[in-house]
Amino acid sequence: MKRFVLNKCFSSALLLMSLLVPLLLLVSSCGFQLRGAYQLPAAMQNTFVDVSAVAESSVLGRVIVRRLKASDIKIIDSPADDVAILTISKEKKTKRIISVDSRGRAREYTLTYAISFNVKALDAKFEIEDQEVRIDRDFVFDTEDVLGNSREESRLYEEMQLDIIRLILLRLQSKA
Repeated sequence: MKRFVLNKCFSSALLLMSLLVPLLLLVSSCGFQLRGAYQLPAAMQNTFVDVSAVAESSVLGRVIVRRLKASDIKIIDSPADDVAILTISKEKKTKRIISVDSRGRAREYTLTYAISFNVKALDAKFEIEDQEVRIDRDFVFDTEDVLGNSREESRLYEEMQLDIIRLILLRLQSKA
């Protein structure tokens, strides 16, 4: 009886492995990679991040630095000739009314979050001209839950900020 149970466990494990190994080979052969690590240009191996044009309350600088470090980029504390300089030159949040109710009160908004950035590495003669990355999201305003609306709006802006950082890193990766 014990032998039968061991054989059954062994055959189940063998079946599982025979299904799992081809699946892993298929996923790795298609170029799948986990998000987080980006292959950035060699000129950016030592980078200074300048977020002085961004509001002090923004966590943008900290998140960009964290993502760059996760991609094996060394963050330098001050600009120099042999260092790439990633400059966030503009951060803009806007809210536009796109629909109103029968009483003329706003019911739906479009939230826009935009960032302008550029990269210069004097020593490596590497440059990415000023570019703007922009994301729009629609937001339905509930007149009965004003406090919840403001929390939802803040949360949407936070998510948009993370998406913009991902898009910036993807643009940088495309220059590698």
